[in-house]
Amino acid sequence: MIKLDRTPKPVELTAELQVALTDEFKSTGKSVWNVDFIKKGLLGFSNDKCCYCEANINEESKYLEVEHFNHKDTYKDEVLEWENLLPSCKKCNGTKNDHDTKLEPIIDPSKIDPKNHLKYWRYRIKGSDEFGKLTVSVLKLNDQDRLVKKRFEIGNAIQEKLEQLNELTDDYISGVQTSTRRKNRVVNGTKDLMKEGLPTAIYSATSAAVILTDTEFEALKSKLTSLGFWDAELAQLEIELNKTALKLEK
Repeated sequence: MIKLDRTPKPVELTAELQVALTDEFKSTGKSVWNVDFIKKGLLGFSNDKCCYCEANINEESKYLEVEHFNHKDTYKDEVLEWENLLPSCKKCNGTKNDHDTKLEPIIDPSKIDPKNHLKYWRYRIKGSDEFGKLTVSVLKLNDQDRLVKKRFEIGNAIQEKLEQLNELTDDYISGVQTSTRRKNRVVNGTKDLMKEGLPTAIYSATSAAVILTDTEFEALKSKLTSLGFWDAELAQLEIELNKTALKLEK
């Protein structure tokens, strides 16, 4: 989970339409929020990801559900309040279900930075306070098969890539291969890997945390710096990853 910057509500969602559709929901129970302009707006500020688990909602079986942070059956007047709508995958939406977020508050990533309440430990997400712990529990953010296993797969792939980049860099340093092509392969490969931890990427909180805490990354950065290859773009990418990554539990 990462902080989301909510965009203004769609222009199509006028005050008049909001009232009319809310009344329709109250009368018929119809899912009046399932309209294209609302879904498009939600996907726009989440980069096509679930607001909770960061899965790509466009993947098969993970399609978008309009999530009512304050549950629609309890807080009927808020079913079309833009600030109450979030993009969620089917699994997370079903897991959260009818949890009352006003009686027992959890993290709304469009309003609260998860980094202030969650931390990362061995591919698991843990609460750093009671607020975070309840969020993890309600959303089942450590579902073994669906999330922890996926984080492990991502972390393992990143670690393998970092090892490969270090080996290529060592060859450059030792003089085995000092071509411009080799230099570009290392530098561009490092940039591409770091971009996996940007907010636009799926599971970015996991990728950023793994990259920044791996000793292979520190070694690679040191080598590229000594060679004069650690440029402004790499430095900025590291700054962005630090904004995304959950804190590592010590």
